[in-house]
Amino acid sequence: MKTAIPAAEINKHQARTAATLRGLLEAAERVFVRDGYERAQIETIAAEAGRTKGAVYAHFRSKEDIFFALIEKKVKGRRDEFLRASEGMNIDPRRAAVKQLFLGALQDESWPILMLEFKLLALRNKDSLQRMRDLYQLAYEDTSRAMLAGKGFSTDETRERDLVALAVLRGIPSALILEKQFSPMLISSAIAKQVFENIFDALVGIGHSHPPPGTKKVSNRARHPKKP
Repeated sequence: MKTAIPAAEINKHQARTAATLRGLLEAAERVFVRDGYERAQIETIAAEAGRTKGAVYAHFRSKEDIFFALIEKKVKGRRDEFLRASEGMNIDPRRAAVKQLFLGALQDESWPILMLEFKLLALRNKDSLQRMRDLYQLAYEDTSRAMLAGKGFSTDETRERDLVALAVLRGIPSALILEKQFSPMLISSAIAKQVFENIFDALVGIGHSHPPPGTKKVSNRARHPKKP
């Protein structure tokens, strides 16, 4: 007859496992940001975490699994941050919360680099593309819903415009990180923040209850003219 393991021992084991996993993901983030996905090695991640290679394989099957687990952890953290900040808000304050989330990404160099590596991997690894699309949707579905909700002038054209605007906004933090490599003195954090706010407001139109400039609202009568 087996002796039952005390709950306290189980809790200690779970705590140690969680701490090990957290340390591995933190080490993986440093390695992926520094070396890039392609050059990163499991041995390097293990050494960075102060663990053996076997300890890494006890939690992950491959480098890809580590990378996806890291992205999922970061994505859920950002999503939870947004949901907490925007809880109970109406449309315009929720969009303002989205802007603050983007502005935070400008100050965090790790996130734009990780997303850049993530997108490059999506281009090169078609076998995992659906898994990556699911993670990408998880990263942005709540903020996208907040940006698109409540628009009284929604047409196919304006909806497509909004989706393109969101894609542009999502790409800016990674683009700025790349530009800094070529012109490190060109972009200060204060100027980047100001420029991004201007772009965000122009594309999203916070506080606008009418179509953006150049976009005409199409009435039902115009869409469906009476037959003679």
